[in-house]
Amino acid sequence: MQRLLAYPNLVNQTKVNSEKQFIKSQDFQAAVAEAVDDNQEAHNTMADYFVSDRPGINAVIAGLADAFDEAAIDQPMDE
Repeated sequence: MQRLLAYPNLVNQTKVNSEKQFIKSQDFQAAVAEAVDDNQEAHNTMADYFVSDRPGINAVIAGLADAFDEAAIDQPMDE
């Protein structure tokens, strides 16, 4: 989302078009494809790291757990 919001022309298009019109925007479709492509290498690197037995993986997981706990604490509980 942050990557897409970095395109001023897309932000402007949302302001001057209906949601239905904007969804059909070729500019938006191209930006989504570019954002996914740009992030694919980073995703692959992270995935490789997590399925490996590299030193420090437990510290990374503990850091993620801490960040998740901090973010989740404000979420309402499902009953």
